[in-house]
Parts: sequence; C-alpha cells; structure tokens
Amino acid sequence: MDGRQLTRSQTDKRIAGVCGGLGDYFGIDPTLVRIGAVVLAFMGPGLLAYIVLWIVLPKGTAGVANAPPPGTGLPWQTSSAVRIAEDRFARGEITAEDLQRIRNDLQGG
Repeated sequence: MDGRQLTRSQTDKRIAGVCGGLGDYFGIDPTLVRIGAVVLAFMGPGLLAYIVLWIVLPKGTAGVANAPPPGTGLPWQTSSAVRIAEDRFARGEITAEDLQRIRNDLQGG
C-alpha cells in the first residue's frame, strides 16, 4: 500500500470533488469518471452512489498531497502533468526553462 487515501478533490471538482478524487486515486482522467457517473445516474444507482460518496469521503487537502513523489508516478499521470505544462507554455504562462525544469522534476532527474 502506498499510503494514499481516497478523498474528495479540492482542486479538481465540479460539484463536490467526488469524481476528481476518484480519478486522482485511481490514476485516471477525472473527466472519464464524470462521464461514468452521469451514465450511472441515468441508469439508476449513480446519483445515489455520488451522494453517498459525497457524505462518506473526507475532503482532501488543497494541494497535491495524494500525488506520488516525482519520478514514481504512473506513466499516464506524468504525461498528463507534462501536457498541462506544455499547454501553459503554449499560452505563454511559463518559459521554456520552466517547462524543461518541470519535465526534469517529473522524471525524477
């Protein structure tokens, strides 16, 4: 066990952070979890499950406390973080040096 806890996301939430927390915990895109939740809501148990998880799951911290240490993340988590940094670079929010530093930090080097 890696010591992570299933919590509601405080940084990636639309309603209560349940889908963002599930996505973070299982290492999948929260958008896919949200789509699954909507499909389940139309099929019956999804809305009830969401409300139960909203009540049961504790709030997460406002940072990335559940994220694994740099260099130990799953490949799709690392590539997602790099894509976010590349998007920020494309919008001019960070410099090329910042982008390279982020890539190096995520690779553990």
